[in-house]
Amino acid sequence: KKAKKAKKPKARPKGLPSEFDIAPGTARFIGSLSNFIVNYGLLIAAAFVVVFVNSTVANSSAILGAMALYSLNVFVIPIRFGRNVGQFVSRTKFINASGNPPMKIHAVLNSMVGFSFLVGGSLIMFNMSELGNNGDTNGIIWFGVGVLMCSLLIIDRQFRRSSDLGQGMFDRAFAAYLVKHSPTVSEAGAGWSARLDSMGDWGDRFAQRQVAREEKAAQKAAKKAAEAAEAAAAAAQEADGQDDSSDEDSESDD
Repeated sequence: KKAKKAKKPKARPKGLPSEFDIAPGTARFIGSLSNFIVNYGLLIAAAFVVVFVNSTVANSSAILGAMALYSLNVFVIPIRFGRNVGQFVSRTKFINASGNPPMKIHAVLNSMVGFSFLVGGSLIMFNMSELGNNGDTNGIIWFGVGVLMCSLLIIDRQFRRSSDLGQGMFDRAFAAYLVKHSPTVSEAGAGWSARLDSMGDWGDRFAQRQVAREEKAAQKAAKKAAEAAEAAAAAAQEADGQDDSSDEDSESDD
């Protein structure tokens, strides 16, 4: 197997204050996973309730609860505290090159990318049958709208892959960078900000377990490589011994 190429260190944005460090991949994963659970976990559960539970009260309660939780994490918390639940859990935040938080609309637009994909996918599924002959014009239009909404997530992912700093399309548009966050003295006090920031303890434990798993996997790989090297050396030594014995036999025959 070919040896893996060493990862290049991520470039530091020009003008970024020295006290900030770009968030690592583990923190980004923890933040994305936390936001997905909060934003869409209850929405997915509400969809199952609507499909399988024949109760107007249960259906309405599930939908309203899911939308309330989604709105809380997408609009209320980011506008009030400048960070969403995923960023509190992963201890990260968005800043611009001057070290200040970007415009509030940046957090909303970033969060809406996933929601637009969910809505767009639903529009595609419900209107796919209209693409055949004699299809309804409105259905075809809504299908196209669904494709456009889904394409936002694809475009955003392409931006992130092509960026050394993991910036999506709205991150680049607002010149925003996801960095590590260290709680300040005011945030460590009481109130909702402190409660939200305490969720970072769970993220820290998750990151520690992730590092431990990676170290364990690296140790196993190193052990297997050492065993393979020993086996190869033993095989080579045995082959050399057989060659020597063959030479001795040929000399005795002469």
